[in-house]
Amino acid sequence: MNNNFKTYIFQTGHGKGLAKMELMSIMGKEPIDETEDGFVIECEITHARQLIDRMGGAVRITEVVSAAPAEMPINFTELVAKAIASEVKVGGKIRFGLSMHPKSDKVLKNILINTKKLLKGKIGNIRFVNKDFQNLSSVQAWHENLLGENAIELQLFKSETKWYVAKTIAIQDFENYAFRDMKRPAKDLQNGMFPPKLAQILINLAAPKLSQDFTIFDPFCGSGTVLQEAILMGFSAAGSDFDPKMFSDSGENLKWLIDKFKLEGEEPKVFLKDATELTKADLPKQPFAIVTETWLGQMISRTPTEEQIERIQSIAEKIYADFFDNLKRILPAGTVMVFTAPYHKIGNDRYFLEKLPKILEKNCKILPLSEHERPSLFYERKDQYVGREIWKLTW
Repeated sequence: MNNNFKTYIFQTGHGKGLAKMELMSIMGKEPIDETEDGFVIECEITHARQLIDRMGGAVRITEVVSAAPAEMPINFTELVAKAIASEVKVGGKIRFGLSMHPKSDKVLKNILINTKKLLKGKIGNIRFVNKDFQNLSSVQAWHENLLGENAIELQLFKSETKWYVAKTIAIQDFENYAFRDMKRPAKDLQNGMFPPKLAQILINLAAPKLSQDFTIFDPFCGSGTVLQEAILMGFSAAGSDFDPKMFSDSGENLKWLIDKFKLEGEEPKVFLKDATELTKADLPKQPFAIVTETWLGQMISRTPTEEQIERIQSIAEKIYADFFDNLKRILPAGTVMVFTAPYHKIGNDRYFLEKLPKILEKNCKILPLSEHERPSLFYERKDQYVGREIWKLTW
């Protein structure tokens, strides 16, 4: 093993399977272990802040400081106190936070109280920030500035075979995500919001190595979410849309983003074009990858009927048939594409585009993202009736 390698646990947010594939794409390797809400991986991380800023699926990056067999009796207080004492400066006021995965309120309360008692007077004036002895969310840890001076956040993660004690070294910047999602000037609530975190994941699945010489191309660019995340990550970007309003919105949003974030380099090229009628001349120069959220249908605010779903999916399948038939003719060999397609929900039932797998098999090669019968991944919210099915392809 590389001497610079350490053991890290990436704590995941919404969509654990999707977060795992993103992590594997970036790191080029599989995790060595798995916890309730995270993946354990041995690697070298030189800039944790930059790494988590480009990852949509991780809410924390933590570095393992100790581990113990899960089947053995463990003195958690001793492990936590030892980790705190070794990581903070002795003297002054010291703040710490602690969370357990899986959660156990009674055990966590005992560890917090006993750790404070054990360390009080030995390393300084120490206190914990957990309110009501509950786990800390990444948002709470951010607000408590637990990555600041004389502060530390620790996590207790349990896998099938081990307990890990890990210190947080990076937290997802939720304020930045909210700013570039909600504060941009042109929003399209009618067609739904495309989460910047999901856009990042799709980009990382398609293009794990950052390079300004590599272009992310979005032929259904909408209001420009994929393009904005691509240039923030350091890629070049280009996009198109058949809707004049979307063409205008994406241009306005990209100008706003470049100004607000003081970005340098070439502004993304955006042009008006039906995605089913793209020509070779419309494509960016190589190398490039296609990352896009295709047509999801109209917004649905109440439980859809089967007839409504059938009507929307029939339109979608016609668009995809024409789109992929055209891509087969114009794309250079080796092009990678990651895209979302809609599925619909009625209660616990999912309604997928039945014809989509055959459309894809006819025109390209599917790169499996899962071992499901449909080798795709799903992204959905409980309160929404339309989910996103994520596919990865090549030609």
